Amino acid sequence: MATWKKVAVSGSNISQFNNDSGYITSVTAQHAFTTASFNGTELFADSSQGNLTFASGSGAGLNITANAGTDTLTFTLNNVPNSSLANSTISGISLGSDLNDLTVDNATLTLDSGTTYNGSAAKTISVKDGGIDTDAIADSLGTIGVNSFTGSFSGSFTGDVNIDLADLTPGDGLFGSAYDGNAARTFSVDSGSLAGNGLTTSGGTFVVENDGSTITVGASGIKVTDGGIGTTQIADSLGILGENEFTGSFTGSFTGDGSGLTGITADTLANALTDTAGGGLTDFSFDGSSAVNIAVSGAADLTDNTVVKWDNTSNKFANTIATDDGSTFTITGDSRITGDLTVQGTASFQNTTELQVADRFILMASGSNTAGDGGIVIQQGTQNIGEVFGFDSATTRFGLTGSFNASDTAFTPDAFMAAVVNTAGNDPNGANAPDTRYEKKGNLYVANDSEDIWIYS
Repeated sequence: MATWKKVAVSGSNISQFNNDSGYITSVTAQHAFTTASFNGTELFADSSQGNLTFASGSGAGLNITANAGTDTLTFTLNNVPNSSLANSTISGISLGSDLNDLTVDNATLTLDSGTTYNGSAAKTISVKDGGIDTDAIADSLGTIGVNSFTGSFSGSFTGDVNIDLADLTPGDGLFGSAYDGNAARTFSVDSGSLAGNGLTTSGGTFVVENDGSTITVGASGIKVTDGGIGTTQIADSLGILGENEFTGSFTGSFTGDGSGLTGITADTLANALTDTAGGGLTDFSFDGSSAVNIAVSGAADLTDNTVVKWDNTSNKFANTIATDDGSTFTITGDSRITGDLTVQGTASFQNTTELQVADRFILMASGSNTAGDGGIVIQQGTQNIGEVFGFDSATTRFGLTGSFNASDTAFTPDAFMAAVVNTAGNDPNGANAPDTRYEKKGNLYVANDSEDIWIYS
């Protein structure tokens, strides 16, 4: 059960502690205590000298060395016999013994010395000169000197090869005599096989036939003939150049003086600019051939609930500085108020620099009518995320936590702030106990009279 427990500090008396099992005594015979535990077995030093003896193997095996100066024990293995190992053989051969001999026939394979090998020393096994004869060649390759090799071969070959390959005969556009691979031979392309589909040959060169009206083929390549794209090549969806007019909407930039444009009037532009400029265009004429200024006639023609700034230099309204949609009045750009500002409602500040508050006490969560959490968030590397110091309503304690989102309405502390309480008397568990709200783990109590220190745990 959690209670206030006294903290032992320098100068504390032994009598302040509970000697529940009689560990503290003045009887010498009861100076018994546990000094070590090995594999669950506890060893006691229960003599008047308090000695604890470890046995060390002699010769081979475990060796224990003690150092009185550093109070350490060193355990080492010293020449463990092979017979003491769990696996003392390899394939039935005792450790330290030679393996059975490996015998080489010395006909096809040869050792660098002798004919046997038992692993006791390094030796080299190599193919004996002339050791591979026809008997060692697999039948799947045929018998060298007797059978012929069949199948496909890849790679490079050296020497004369007398192979009569099947004849390669002319046809399908090639002409020449039969070829069996025994001598070099030249084949030519039959120009007659290329006839049709606009392909012919002339002097050994392919010729692409065309009428030259839209596409031209020459030494520099294939290109569109100058003037080769006429109105017949233009899709009907674009109209016929030189005969039909283009209709629809167009975007992009155009080059020219704009002469010849028709159908553009002040009313047309006014309708087009109603949503952005607010209408009220002054009299002007415009045919696209020269620049003209368009101005708004006056504030009466502007959109309702809009405040704008008039620019005397350009003789027009420069920009909108405020709008009112009926529920929110929005001011665009920086604003400065000379004098006091009284807000009858809720004031919200998304960013504040060098906040100065004249009040000695700040009321937070003033809009709440129930108990809840609250505190101060110090942002770190991410917007609205940081370290929080706040009051945790569930535990009625101030606490800390990290990576807290300032838009949250509650938090779970990682750690708590320890409170220090003080009352008359010397025992917080007695009549002078502090308020129960401070009976939280980690809180401290300092006795008013004795100045003894207690911790709640």
